[in-house]
Amino acid sequence: MNEEPHAHETLVAKVRRHGSEGSISAASVNIDTQPLAPATTGLQQNANGTIQWGIYLLEPLILMLLFGYNFSSTVLKNQIIYQTCTSWLDYTDAECMLLGTKNATNATKQIEAVVQPYAAQIFLIMKIVECIVPALCGLFVGAWADRYGRKPLLMASFLGYSLQYLMSAGIAQQAMERHGMVSPWFYVLTVIPLACLGSSITYSVAAVCFISDVSTGKARSYRMIAYELSMYVGLMLGAYSSGYVYEATNAYMVFAISALVILCAFFIIVFFLPESLPATQRLDSDGSTAPATTSTSGSTNPTFWSCNKLIQLLKEFWHTCVRTRDFKDRSIIILSISILLLSAFVNDGSNSVFYLFIRERFHWTVRQFTSYESVSILVPAVAGSGGIFILWLLRKCTNSSVWWLTFISLVSHVASSLCIAFAFVDWQIYLAIGAGALKSLSNPMCRTVITNLLPADERGKVFSMLSVLQSLIPFASSTLYIVIYSITLISYPGFFNFVSANVFGLAIILLLIVWRQKSTNHSHYEPVFK
Repeated sequence: MNEEPHAHETLVAKVRRHGSEGSISAASVNIDTQPLAPATTGLQQNANGTIQWGIYLLEPLILMLLFGYNFSSTVLKNQIIYQTCTSWLDYTDAECMLLGTKNATNATKQIEAVVQPYAAQIFLIMKIVECIVPALCGLFVGAWADRYGRKPLLMASFLGYSLQYLMSAGIAQQAMERHGMVSPWFYVLTVIPLACLGSSITYSVAAVCFISDVSTGKARSYRMIAYELSMYVGLMLGAYSSGYVYEATNAYMVFAISALVILCAFFIIVFFLPESLPATQRLDSDGSTAPATTSTSGSTNPTFWSCNKLIQLLKEFWHTCVRTRDFKDRSIIILSISILLLSAFVNDGSNSVFYLFIRERFHWTVRQFTSYESVSILVPAVAGSGGIFILWLLRKCTNSSVWWLTFISLVSHVASSLCIAFAFVDWQIYLAIGAGALKSLSNPMCRTVITNLLPADERGKVFSMLSVLQSLIPFASSTLYIVIYSITLISYPGFFNFVSANVFGLAIILLLIVWRQKSTNHSHYEPVFK
């Protein structure tokens, strides 16, 4: 097969069900001693045998979602700081309007130092509210994905984000009319519908399962990179355009545009995105394969929600994640999940305080920050595109290309964190972007390893477990980073970056253990890490 970076590969293949009834019990799952079977998909083919074009809509849809999210992300934080200044700390509207502008005075800088700790508390509460319900729902996301398919989960998540920005637009409009005298705590209410519909857990689990359904073999690693790049491109476009639109209009228009874009993506899912999991492969309430007549409309079997069924589901969920596997598969899966969790720990924690750090250290405006953010997303996105070429080159000279690309990516993370920690002038912050150019590649490579080691009917449960843990991480990471930032705000506000560098150093140590584990059976792990 042609292995050039952009070579066409068959992205749709059949997923073999293990066991006569599709059960995930240990007795019925037997992949460890056999080569991975091609995956099946419920996608229909046209009369000439071509695959539905709709399977390639996922990445553009994720791009639209992340565009809408990042288009409003910085503006939302800026609006919370402004409304905290006016309605919560009783500074005048004229004084608070100077925050985050080029017209900042020494008095304004003093106000900023007072406002930031209060605003950080609101950021933390919003993050916690956004995580509580999704963490609970995440226990069942994998089972829901296996029973009802991937599409309903995508629809739920997109709808939640659109509702958040519709509500944020209403609050911002009221703040405009009342000269900022609207409590910033109202923004906490906007994350409630998002939390109830699963937040990022639902779309991330559904997206990874969708890709696993419609791709196989080496094509899966390429498509995982494409999925990661779609997120980076969406974030970049959102950040780049946000500053200009905000300067030309206001926060209300920014939030309204985000809501409109995500709503458009929602309707595209409804009408054009095919379901990747056929009805004949969906699990019934007892864990067996559902009949072909199973409804995809979301109707539920009452027994599915009984207490005994939920307990049984939790037991199967836990057993799937920790059951004994041949060779070193279980330990490698756990180590790969741990690396993903450490990366999420740093990302969630750092994002909680990074905007505050930039305002405190460099006194940038919203437009300056979003311009920097655009570059910080563009460079890893372009480098990630080159990652496909790097992966192809590594496959020519090593049987562990996925491992080496993960290692290079984690080293890039460490270098970027250290550059930010020692940055005292603007150009040093941009230097950190170059140092972290390849940091976008560790997550798709770790997900590729996990999917290569799991059968199709276990991926949903394992990735839902991963999403649950990632949703719980902000309880620790955001709290820790905000506490560290508040303590070091006066003396050394960039100290939290040393914490980030050390966490990624720990991830590198775990990756070295993976190398040791995989070296015990080269023939078994060569197709996994190739």
